[in-house]
Amino acid sequence: MPRALSNTPVLDETMKRSTLAFTAALAAALATGAFAADKTFKLKAKPYPLETCLVSGEKLGTMGDAVVLTEGDQEVQLCCKSCKKDFDKDKKAVLAKIDAAWKNVKPYPLAGCVVSDEKLDPSKAVGLVVDGREFRFCCKSCLKDFKKDTAKFVKKFDEAAKKKS
Repeated sequence: MPRALSNTPVLDETMKRSTLAFTAALAAALATGAFAADKTFKLKAKPYPLETCLVSGEKLGTMGDAVVLTEGDQEVQLCCKSCKKDFDKDKKAVLAKIDAAWKNVKPYPLAGCVVSDEKLDPSKAVGLVVDGREFRFCCKSCLKDFKKDTAKFVKKFDEAAKKKS
Protein backbone atom coordinates (compact mmCIF):
# COMPACT_ATOMS: atom_id res chain seq x y z
CA MET A 1 0.00 0.00 0.00
CA PRO A 2 1.42 3.47 -0.89
CA ARG A 3 2.64 5.67 1.90
CA ALA A 4 0.64 8.75 2.77
CA LEU A 5 2.14 12.12 1.88
CA SER A 6 2.24 13.09 5.54
CA ASN A 7 4.85 10.35 6.02
CA THR A 8 7.06 11.89 3.31
CA PRO A 9 8.69 15.04 4.72
CA VAL A 10 10.29 16.10 1.39
CA LEU A 11 6.98 16.00 -0.48
CA ASP A 12 5.18 17.75 2.39
CA GLU A 13 7.71 20.59 2.33
CA THR A 14 7.46 20.90 -1.49
CA MET A 15 3.66 21.08 -1.29
CA LYS A 16 3.83 23.73 1.44
CA ARG A 17 6.21 25.85 -0.64
CA SER A 18 4.05 25.45 -3.76
CA THR A 19 0.94 26.41 -1.84
CA LEU A 20 2.65 29.45 -0.33
CA ALA A 21 3.98 30.53 -3.75
CA PHE A 22 0.54 30.18 -5.33
CA THR A 23 -1.11 32.10 -2.49
CA ALA A 24 1.46 34.90 -2.77
CA ALA A 25 1.01 35.11 -6.55
CA LEU A 26 -2.78 35.21 -6.20
CA ALA A 27 -2.59 37.92 -3.53
CA ALA A 28 -0.25 39.99 -5.72
CA ALA A 29 -2.56 39.64 -8.71
CA LEU A 30 -5.56 40.74 -6.66
CA ALA A 31 -3.66 43.65 -5.10
CA THR A 32 -2.47 44.98 -8.46
CA GLY A 33 -5.87 44.66 -10.07
CA ALA A 34 -4.87 41.91 -12.49
CA PHE A 35 -8.48 40.77 -12.50
CA ALA A 36 -9.88 44.26 -13.02
CA ALA A 37 -11.25 45.61 -16.28
CA ASP A 38 -8.96 45.37 -19.27
CA LYS A 39 -8.18 48.97 -20.22
CA THR A 40 -7.32 47.91 -23.77
CA PHE A 41 -10.70 46.23 -24.30
CA LYS A 42 -12.90 48.14 -26.74
CA LEU A 43 -16.52 47.66 -27.57
CA LYS A 44 -17.54 47.86 -31.24
CA ALA A 45 -19.20 51.15 -30.31
CA LYS A 46 -18.97 53.12 -27.09
CA PRO A 47 -22.44 53.49 -25.59
CA TYR A 48 -24.19 56.85 -25.68
CA PRO A 49 -23.38 58.54 -22.34
CA LEU A 50 -26.34 60.92 -22.09
CA GLU A 51 -30.07 60.76 -21.42
CA THR A 52 -30.93 63.60 -23.78
CA CYS A 53 -30.75 64.26 -27.50
CA LEU A 54 -27.85 66.61 -28.24
CA VAL A 55 -29.68 68.11 -31.20
CA SER A 56 -33.00 69.03 -29.58
CA GLY A 57 -32.21 68.76 -25.88
CA GLU A 58 -35.24 66.48 -25.40
CA LYS A 59 -35.07 63.55 -22.98
CA LEU A 60 -34.65 60.33 -24.93
CA GLY A 61 -37.82 58.27 -25.12
CA THR A 62 -40.22 61.19 -24.78
CA MET A 63 -40.87 61.24 -28.53
CA GLY A 64 -40.99 57.49 -29.06
CA ASP A 65 -38.02 55.16 -29.35
CA ALA A 66 -34.68 56.88 -29.73
CA VAL A 67 -33.00 56.83 -33.13
CA VAL A 68 -29.76 54.92 -32.58
CA LEU A 69 -26.84 55.15 -34.99
CA THR A 70 -23.11 54.66 -34.91
CA GLU A 71 -20.63 57.30 -35.98
CA GLY A 72 -17.09 55.92 -36.04
CA ASP A 73 -16.76 54.00 -32.76
CA GLN A 74 -19.41 56.05 -30.94
CA GLU A 75 -23.09 55.21 -30.55
CA VAL A 76 -25.31 58.27 -31.00
CA GLN A 77 -28.92 58.52 -29.86
CA LEU A 78 -31.36 61.10 -31.13
CA CYS A 79 -34.88 61.72 -29.88
CA CYS A 80 -36.49 61.48 -33.32
CA LYS A 81 -35.87 61.03 -37.05
CA SER A 82 -36.06 64.76 -37.75
CA CYS A 83 -32.98 65.36 -35.56
CA LYS A 84 -30.93 63.13 -37.87
CA LYS A 85 -30.82 65.88 -40.53
CA ASP A 86 -29.48 68.41 -38.04
CA PHE A 87 -26.99 65.86 -36.71
CA ASP A 88 -25.72 65.22 -40.25
CA LYS A 89 -25.19 68.96 -40.76
CA ASP A 90 -22.82 69.27 -37.77
CA LYS A 91 -21.62 65.82 -36.68
CA LYS A 92 -18.33 67.16 -35.31
CA ALA A 93 -20.04 69.45 -32.82
CA VAL A 94 -22.36 66.72 -31.56
CA LEU A 95 -19.53 64.20 -31.29
CA ALA A 96 -17.43 66.76 -29.39
CA LYS A 97 -20.27 67.12 -26.87
CA ILE A 98 -20.42 63.33 -26.50
CA ASP A 99 -16.65 63.20 -25.92
CA ALA A 100 -17.01 65.89 -23.26
CA ALA A 101 -19.82 63.90 -21.60
CA TRP A 102 -17.56 60.83 -21.36
CA LYS A 103 -15.31 62.75 -18.96
CA ASN A 104 -18.10 62.49 -16.37
CA VAL A 105 -18.71 58.76 -16.81
CA LYS A 106 -17.23 56.33 -14.29
CA PRO A 107 -15.26 53.64 -16.17
CA TYR A 108 -16.26 50.00 -16.02
CA PRO A 109 -14.42 48.38 -13.07
CA LEU A 110 -15.02 44.68 -13.78
CA ALA A 111 -13.17 42.21 -16.02
CA GLY A 112 -16.27 40.32 -17.18
CA CYS A 113 -19.95 40.87 -17.86
CA VAL A 114 -21.69 42.66 -14.99
CA VAL A 115 -24.61 40.20 -15.20
CA SER A 116 -23.06 36.79 -15.97
CA ASP A 117 -19.39 37.41 -15.09
CA GLU A 118 -18.56 35.83 -18.47
CA LYS A 119 -15.49 36.99 -20.38
CA LEU A 120 -16.22 39.89 -22.73
CA ASP A 121 -15.81 39.17 -26.44
CA PRO A 122 -15.41 42.45 -28.39
CA SER A 123 -17.38 41.02 -31.32
CA LYS A 124 -20.46 40.33 -29.15
CA ALA A 125 -20.17 42.64 -26.13
CA VAL A 126 -22.46 45.63 -25.72
CA GLY A 127 -22.36 48.62 -23.42
CA LEU A 128 -24.73 51.00 -21.70
CA VAL A 129 -24.29 54.11 -19.58
CA VAL A 130 -26.66 54.41 -16.62
CA ASP A 131 -26.48 57.12 -13.96
CA GLY A 132 -22.99 58.15 -15.03
CA ARG A 133 -21.59 54.60 -14.96
CA GLU A 134 -20.42 52.55 -17.94
CA PHE A 135 -21.70 48.98 -17.93
CA ARG A 136 -20.55 46.16 -20.20
CA PHE A 137 -22.38 42.98 -21.10
CA CYS A 138 -21.25 39.79 -22.84
CA CYS A 139 -24.42 39.76 -24.95
CA LYS A 140 -27.77 41.46 -25.54
CA SER A 141 -29.52 38.86 -23.38
CA CYS A 142 -27.56 40.02 -20.33
CA LEU A 143 -28.44 43.62 -21.20
CA LYS A 144 -32.12 42.63 -20.97
CA ASP A 145 -31.50 40.96 -17.58
CA PHE A 146 -29.72 44.11 -16.41
CA LYS A 147 -32.74 46.25 -17.26
CA LYS A 148 -34.97 43.98 -15.15
CA ASP A 149 -32.97 44.70 -11.97
CA THR A 150 -30.75 47.72 -12.64
CA ALA A 151 -30.31 48.58 -8.94
CA LYS A 152 -28.71 45.19 -8.23
CA PHE A 153 -26.05 45.73 -10.90
CA VAL A 154 -25.45 49.37 -10.01
CA LYS A 155 -24.66 48.13 -6.50
CA LYS A 156 -22.27 45.50 -7.94
CA PHE A 157 -20.58 48.22 -10.03
CA ASP A 158 -20.21 50.56 -7.05
CA GLU A 159 -18.74 47.80 -4.85
CA ALA A 160 -16.20 46.87 -7.54
CA ALA A 161 -15.28 50.51 -8.14
CA LYS A 162 -14.82 51.05 -4.39
CA LYS A 163 -12.49 48.03 -4.13
CA LYS A 164 -10.51 49.27 -7.11
CA SER A 165 -9.89 52.74 -5.68
